[in-house]
Amino acid sequence: MASNLFDASDRLDEDKKEEKKERRTKLYSYDAVAAQMLEPYGESSLDSLNLEQIWKGTAKGNKSTTYHSHLAADPDGDAWHVGAGLSQTAAALLMAIKNFKSENMKQLIVPKIYEKVLEEIKELETTLHALNFGKGSSTHTDTGSFRQAKKAKWTSTANIETPAEPMDPLEAAVKFRAWLAKDKSALRGLLFVLSGNNTYYTGHTAELVARAAVHCKPMSEQDFINAVKARMQKPEQAEGSKAASADPSGLFDA
Repeated sequence: MASNLFDASDRLDEDKKEEKKERRTKLYSYDAVAAQMLEPYGESSLDSLNLEQIWKGTAKGNKSTTYHSHLAADPDGDAWHVGAGLSQTAAALLMAIKNFKSENMKQLIVPKIYEKVLEEIKELETTLHALNFGKGSSTHTDTGSFRQAKKAKWTSTANIETPAEPMDPLEAAVKFRAWLAKDKSALRGLLFVLSGNNTYYTGHTAELVARAAVHCKPMSEQDFINAVKARMQKPEQAEGSKAASADPSGLFDA
């Protein structure tokens, strides 16, 4: 009889369904919302979402992580991770402010707009410094040149000029929340425009990689022509037997 042939496997499948893999609260760079919403060859849909939709996706996490930002941690049972989320947010904004203050941006932006944003930054910057407690861990093992480059970049930009008179972090927490609760912000508006639905960064990256291919691979003009010709054609389908990979032959053969 074959009545028990599939019973064992069925039970195993049921057991697997019942077993819930514990999701981690440790977040890697690729778990962050910024990485999750990045669209390397198109436009990110982040700015098409409202705050409720963004928070729902952030707090939901995925099969591996409990959430996509430490801000979604339980404020009562895991305030430390919520604090880490605030620190990471402050660090990201400080990096944006650092680059905003560059001479290139001053030349690019209309003076009236530049001064308006700068005025808001002057009020906010001390608050952000007070909340930026630094990177929690930088002991990752380097596995490739890109990781080494990222680590070196962090080391070189982490020491942003700190204010002469630091603010009490608890006071900063109150002020930062008040800033986030505001309906309008010149700095937030600037970040929205400059993000370009992530296309400026991804376009810049794509151009750099293509230019590196020309100079370092190197790719010749004929290589480009051949690649475009090949892309214009449908790839050849692999020839092979169309017979099913499994059948009952042998079972009932004499």
